[in-house]
Amino acid sequence: MNGQIAVVIPAHDAERWLGFALESLKQQTLPPAEIVVVDDGSTDGTASVAARFGVRCVRQDQKGPGAARNRGVAETTAPFVAFLDADDWFAPAKLERQLARLAELGAALVCSDAWIVSGDKVVRCKNQHHVVPSVLTLERLLQGNPVICSTVLARRESIARAGGFDEDPRLIATEDYDLWLRMAQHEPIAYLAEPLSFYRVHPGSLSANRRFVNGVDRILDKVITHFDGEAHFQKLVARRRAGVRLDLAWDLLRSGDPVEARQLIRQAQGLAWSWKGFKLGVRARFGGKRTTVAG
Repeated sequence: MNGQIAVVIPAHDAERWLGFALESLKQQTLPPAEIVVVDDGSTDGTASVAARFGVRCVRQDQKGPGAARNRGVAETTAPFVAFLDADDWFAPAKLERQLARLAELGAALVCSDAWIVSGDKVVRCKNQHHVVPSVLTLERLLQGNPVICSTVLARRESIARAGGFDEDPRLIATEDYDLWLRMAQHEPIAYLAEPLSFYRVHPGSLSANRRFVNGVDRILDKVITHFDGEAHFQKLVARRRAGVRLDLAWDLLRSGDPVEARQLIRQAQGLAWSWKGFKLGVRARFGGKRTTVAG
């Protein structure tokens, strides 16, 4: 099965991390046939790191990770494509295990769990507190996104059929979720429970979290248009919209902003009432004082 996988790495000012990602590709038990780094408007030494490892690097003006991944797919020809963000890296058997699973199932896409890395420490698995089925349907993905982009191996033809990544800058940080939802409309996604990638987390910001909520709303607008009039999907979409608002409200309460949190909680409860929203509302009413909130 050698020669079947291309690895696409979008990179923006990734000089600090890119070497880890590229070194992990050298250590693969099934080496990729193609590696392309898409330098998305970097102002640091990202391109020089790629050159040091002897991998192809294409440069473009900064357009965001979705556009960079689309460019990388277009610059390669292998029938299977793996995505690797420049600050993440693969476990040694990642590509071999996933290609075997795709061949076994005849699936369009396979993803896996991932190790979460904070600073220089591996802290946990991404999905260790969740039961994730081995087959991810559209309905399951509308309940939440267990898929990290750096765990994905997909058939090139399936990415093309779904239309690739949406390059709308308003979807940055959610453009991958949008693609998985569109791919899952054609057929379910395979999931391996073992962690096969390392996903580096960086300190977040409330502005990024607000952008995430807005991005999910735009994605769900597309889903609901596709399933217009189907009550089942309308309910799933409403619950998802509510869920991301409650997550942001929790962050706002922790940062000491109960006013905006209360607004989001009211929105969420209007979309899809839940006990989680009720308990968050109680906490917000008392100015964010500590209360236990169950999921």
